[in-house]
Amino acid sequence: MQENFFVYQRRALRPLLVWGIGSSVLGALMLPFAGFWRHFGLQAVAWGVIDVLLAMIGRRSALLKAERMATGELEERDALREAEQFRKILTVNAGLDVGYILVGLAVALRYAERPDRQGLGYGIATQGAFLLVFDALLARQVGQRMDADDHE
Repeated sequence: MQENFFVYQRRALRPLLVWGIGSSVLGALMLPFAGFWRHFGLQAVAWGVIDVLLAMIGRRSALLKAERMATGELEERDALREAEQFRKILTVNAGLDVGYILVGLAVALRYAERPDRQGLGYGIATQGAFLLVFDALLARQVGQRMDADDHE
């Protein structure tokens, strides 16, 4: 028997939280530099803060739902519905992540003579690449959990 989906979801969002914190800190350390690294760092800070907020909100929501499930306020069918919705969101996000990568690379290549714009573009592409891996792998894992639940 698998653990409560919401306990799993809370744990599964931890890498996003860690990435966001690390990205924000490392990005802030790049801000004193000029050109490429400053703008790469600006992207890291901006995306990192958003990632931290999303992870914290998601983890808090999962914790509250896990508690409601433990007390019987939510049932297994509710968790299954939430898992399917979460998987769909992750799948859509993975598609958006591909767009972030492409836009970031397009900006970096279009402004090859401008180190600041290259930093901005590669900063966006880097964040998009992490998010693509995170979202795609997590969507796959959630789908596998749902399949395993169907076979129990």
